[in-house]
Amino acid sequence: MTRPTLIGQLAAWAGDMELGDAPDRVVAHLKCQLLSQLAAARAGYAHPLGGRIVRAYGGPLHDDPARAAVSLAMAAICLDYDDTAYAGHLSHSCVTVPVAYAAPLALDGHQLLTAILAANETAARITAAATLGPFRGQAAGHTHLAGAVAGRLRAEEAPAGTWTDALGLAFSVPTWPLARGFLATDAKGFAAVAPLQTGLSACDGAHAGLRGPGDVLEHPQGFLHQFAEVPLPEEAVAGLGTLWHTETLSYKVHPGSAYTSAAVDCAVDLHTAGIDADDIAEVVVEGSLFTHGLDRTARGADIGPGSGVAALNFSLPYNVATALLTGALLPADLAPPAVERPERWELAAKVRTVHDPELSRAALLATAPLGQALRRAGKRAEAWVRAADERAADVLPPPWLAPETDFRWATKRLGARVVVRLRDGRELRAERPEAVGAVGSADHAALAELTGEKFLRCGGDPEVVDLVGELPDLGPAGTRRLITLALAGVQGEREEVRPGRRRPRHIRKKVMDTSALEAAYDHLRGAAVPDRTLAEVALEAAALAATARQVLTGGAPVLDPVAPEAVAELLASADRALLADLLRRNASDLLGVLDRTPRESGDTAVRVRLPEGTERPEPWARLLHNRTAGAR
Repeated sequence: MTRPTLIGQLAAWAGDMELGDAPDRVVAHLKCQLLSQLAAARAGYAHPLGGRIVRAYGGPLHDDPARAAVSLAMAAICLDYDDTAYAGHLSHSCVTVPVAYAAPLALDGHQLLTAILAANETAARITAAATLGPFRGQAAGHTHLAGAVAGRLRAEEAPAGTWTDALGLAFSVPTWPLARGFLATDAKGFAAVAPLQTGLSACDGAHAGLRGPGDVLEHPQGFLHQFAEVPLPEEAVAGLGTLWHTETLSYKVHPGSAYTSAAVDCAVDLHTAGIDADDIAEVVVEGSLFTHGLDRTARGADIGPGSGVAALNFSLPYNVATALLTGALLPADLAPPAVERPERWELAAKVRTVHDPELSRAALLATAPLGQALRRAGKRAEAWVRAADERAADVLPPPWLAPETDFRWATKRLGARVVVRLRDGRELRAERPEAVGAVGSADHAALAELTGEKFLRCGGDPEVVDLVGELPDLGPAGTRRLITLALAGVQGEREEVRPGRRRPRHIRKKVMDTSALEAAYDHLRGAAVPDRTLAEVALEAAALAATARQVLTGGAPVLDPVAPEAVAELLASADRALLADLLRRNASDLLGVLDRTPRESGDTAVRVRLPEGTERPEPWARLLHNRTAGAR
């Protein structure tokens, strides 16, 4: 009798999965996961990157579910504000694909949660099988090959044979991200989006009869032998129906790498001491190999105020300094004007990390991010760990520890200790054994409250939190209302009032209708106007965008004049094609910020700096109208 393949076993199990198969505590995690991912997406759309994402892929409520899923995944990953499981950042595919397909397929709440559960369990298991390899966390893009296929096909109630072919097709062409782009640029988003698109295309192919290799995971020429230095095929199918990877989810309360989260929590705790940054001699972060290793890698990238968001997410010094100074780390801290504040970088320069072997021991003993895989590997683990970091071998748990068979008490112990040394010799300390929101750190009620608060902090409507609580009992109309209400008001989306328990309180109006301005900029790029005009309008758009961000984030907005010298320098270094492209970039940047600026911000007083060196205050809405009249 032919032994079933790994994909065949997963397809047969997940394809028939029902929500009732999982314990209530797993369903509780699904609700937290959905809220956390919707919050991460809202935060991404509200960031300056959000406008670019919408211009590239459309909004999260796009009529084409594949494009909506891409947009949602890009928005959610861009600030590193997503939840994490023992194996994989699941939600960029496992949540976004079912959410995107919910309306076209008229899914009810029970079906939506079932699709998310099936996607989680399929993607996490395959990711776990390759955990002891070159890619983990967000770099493990193959997570989303499985998440996209399983999330869509379970929502469509496709047969197991279609699952097998789609997974076989997708895992025949896995992505291999490069550190150069992933660690420092917006290319990081494609670590999720590229495999998500491949997975959805594989579904299309499988529906049409294209065949994929069902043994692509375990075959000697297959996925695990290329993507795992210590393949763990058992992880893919261990405890089907009893070992729920969804229970290993941790939820972030700060944007940024999970390896920095506990240190940021400590810095938030220390902020209450009211320390003056000038009195600080140094800040020492004691952490595990994960935290110390990330900091060592990030410091080689020379991260500063002009760095991309991906680089800022990995900068432990900037994130800790920001939390010490402000008592929080928010999405707005990853964009101007916050990221340009010199006092943050001055304090960041005083931050250093130290490896604490005991924290490493605790981290490797926990379920996530490696403990379960190390226990599954047994004696094979030591050689892999020693090759990765010699120090880790000294704190490796004993090989006789068996892998967990139930994740109800899963843990993620990426702890940290922050010591602030003052110039007068005093020391202030804070310590966290794990990050706030980490699996094992709180009960389900506390995690539900935490993720609900996260959603509200990201501008979400309170009704969505209530609807998520009732999701298993919602019909298709209620489920559609939940998704529409959760994502309406973000970049490029308008709120639709559909049958539900109550109408939305209001529809937020923008500071100005940008449709005419957008059309004017678009026309100007191809118009027969002098190069000088293109240069002047491009630089003016950049200046207005900088001011618009200050208005949006509640800063003290200033508008600087465009200097004739800057125009001359640009004309000397750019041909017409480059000028037109610069106008496109700067204008789209401005429009993106304006699209999420509420009308009430129009009364904000902006200090307009005049060429002769004086200043005058002017309301933002009137200033915008006057300054963009030339373009319109």
